[in-house]
Amino acid sequence: MEKKDMARPRIIILVALCALGAALAFHWAFFNREAVVIRIHDDQIDIQKLTNEIARFVLVNGYGYRVELVESTIKEVHDRLQAGDIDVTLELWKENNLVWYDTAKGKGEVVDLGPIYPGGRQYWIIPRWYARQKNIKTVFDMKAHWRDFTNPEDPSKGIFFNCIFGWSCQDINRAKLSAYGLDRYFNTVSPTSPEALESIYENARAHGLPVFGYYWEPNALIANQDWYPLEEPPYEPEIWDEVVRAAADPKGAPPEKACAFKQIHVHKMANRRLLDKAPDAAEMLGNMRLTPEIFNDILFSNLRRKSGPKAFEAMAVRFFTEYPDTWHGWVTADAKRRIQAALGTGRE
Repeated sequence: MEKKDMARPRIIILVALCALGAALAFHWAFFNREAVVIRIHDDQIDIQKLTNEIARFVLVNGYGYRVELVESTIKEVHDRLQAGDIDVTLELWKENNLVWYDTAKGKGEVVDLGPIYPGGRQYWIIPRWYARQKNIKTVFDMKAHWRDFTNPEDPSKGIFFNCIFGWSCQDINRAKLSAYGLDRYFNTVSPTSPEALESIYENARAHGLPVFGYYWEPNALIANQDWYPLEEPPYEPEIWDEVVRAAADPKGAPPEKACAFKQIHVHKMANRRLLDKAPDAAEMLGNMRLTPEIFNDILFSNLRRKSGPKAFEAMAVRFFTEYPDTWHGWVTADAKRRIQAALGTGRE
């Protein structure tokens, strides 16, 4: 046998061994990611419970990471995100947190991974039937009707149900009430959870009671059209900056003017070290986008039927099976195959 003929099997064996080594290295690297924990902020809002479950499913099944959901208010997550105690929040309402956002991003401690869904609206609401009955259109009209919202424990003022205790919008609403002159007519009450605030509105609707307070969308409560968003002066960046500054310093001077919340995109924010410890995870999260239509279909239509700790996991699985064209663009080809295997489907 000629020397070149004898060398050929050796070359084939070497090529095979290299391929096997590369494959083993790839699988070792993939499964070794289980040692890397990605901590995702959880503020217990239904919409974020769903987005967190969707992200968790992808990161665990598609990329091999461990994921922990860490409960924290938005104010707490500011410090924890900067420190790296939490790696990422999938829902930061940027315009409500401008002072923190500019400071933390300017220091290079956090990175903006872009919007996760468009059209985050915030406003003050009253029941639609009450607005028609009293011919109320604007926030200023509420001055003449505060007695319909009094608390028996303090009949000198009405009640404005503020956003959740510990959220940035809690201080923003206080600043706006002061600028509109409504703090002379209304005390603020901040519920301790999104469920508590929702139950206040649901109880008022069920019993035909007037109620006045803050809410946001997308969510199931607003989707039923029973609520009237009060008109405010239109959003102006300069006025909004003053409101936010006053909210960040409650002991300082209140703003002279206020305006409506800006309709905004909701952003994903990560500690900068996530880009080093899990760059492919950060890239996937940067690609992640959802739409109000998906929330209406997957989330809001199921909220009344949801039960148990696995409800949002089931909604996430439904998303992956019914909206493949949405999530395929977020992930690598290998991650897509692993996710499809976890779902038990080979659909393209």
